[in-house]
Amino acid sequence: MLNDWLTELLYGIGNFFLNPLLYWGLLLTLFVSSSRIRKERNNFGTKVFDFGKEWTGTWMLSLIFALLLTAVSIGAGIVMAPVVVLLISAVTIVLTLLFRFTWLSSAYIFGFSFLLAVGAAPYAADYLPAGWADDLEGLNWISFALIMSILMLAEAVLLLKTKREDTLPELVKGPRGRWIGQHRFRKLLFIPFVLLVPAGAIEPFAPWWPFFHLNGTNYGLLLVPLLTGIDGFAKGRPAFIEARKQGKAVLILAFLTLAVSLASMYSYYFAIAAFVIALIGREAITLYFRSKDRKRKMYYTESSKGLFVLAVIPQSPADRLGILAGERIEKVNGIRVTTERAFYEAIQTNSQYCKMEIRDDQGEIRIKQRAMYEGEPHELGIIFVQEQWRYASRESS
Repeated sequence: MLNDWLTELLYGIGNFFLNPLLYWGLLLTLFVSSSRIRKERNNFGTKVFDFGKEWTGTWMLSLIFALLLTAVSIGAGIVMAPVVVLLISAVTIVLTLLFRFTWLSSAYIFGFSFLLAVGAAPYAADYLPAGWADDLEGLNWISFALIMSILMLAEAVLLLKTKREDTLPELVKGPRGRWIGQHRFRKLLFIPFVLLVPAGAIEPFAPWWPFFHLNGTNYGLLLVPLLTGIDGFAKGRPAFIEARKQGKAVLILAFLTLAVSLASMYSYYFAIAAFVIALIGREAITLYFRSKDRKRKMYYTESSKGLFVLAVIPQSPADRLGILAGERIEKVNGIRVTTERAFYEAIQTNSQYCKMEIRDDQGEIRIKQRAMYEGEPHELGIIFVQEQWRYASRESS
């Protein structure tokens, strides 16, 4: 019996590399990261974060939810036909054709997959390969809703663990045509997990297993790649706070859909309700927070009270000094500064030493000071809210 499981697992891992979503995920991250770096160079004249920032720090979370989904799938005996996996992959690719993570919530991916399978598959039977329409119609939507709910939990955790240094600075045109700053929270989560597929060498090990089964008495294993992610921005307050607030809302929605999904074991209609709640609820959360952010006073903008720090380049002198994005530099070497030019002129008043008075996002004054070295005054690594670099450089030339 153990040999059967190991053999099927090897087959499942081999088929994993045939799934187009694996390669689309790599292409997606490559394009998004490269596009972000080009935009940073265009806006600020320099790269702020390294390539791959969109997925750094997510591997442990990916592993945890991969193990959780595998445990639920194998333990409960969730069986899905390969065509269902292909449908999920196709919907994921279509929703990310614009190379954005906005639609990577499992609420959208599984919700639209559900609508396609229920609404379109019966009418497309004549155009699909033999057996595909029957496999789609025979899918146990209870198990499908459970997987969606667990992935929504992963999305919520991804939002909740967003840190200040995880958000990405951007420049956009404000309502009066002036350049203002905003921060984007964007992360991609890659979750591979193992599920059962019809036909294989594995036989049921208990009378009740597999619980969510299809027609058949023998099963195989398939390693399935799934993508989920977050993509949002904030202009009216620190983006990591915005992300965590959204995370709480998504967490409540995830637990609600999970409860409704479990209730569907008693009535099939609860499974339908779970998909509807997930789709409408996730979109409502996005629209609500976007509307609230529009009504707030611009947070990342120029101020007559000091020089606002939009971003700090990692491993730069400013980073080692402990300056944080979202803080306001009010004085440098005892001189009040309100423009970038005034900032560097104040630094050059003392070529050996620099002292800054910084107001943090709690309204408290912090004092930061350090010795200065040759070449550092213009290489501190601070990104300020200013006119877009390419236009500013044209005017200065």
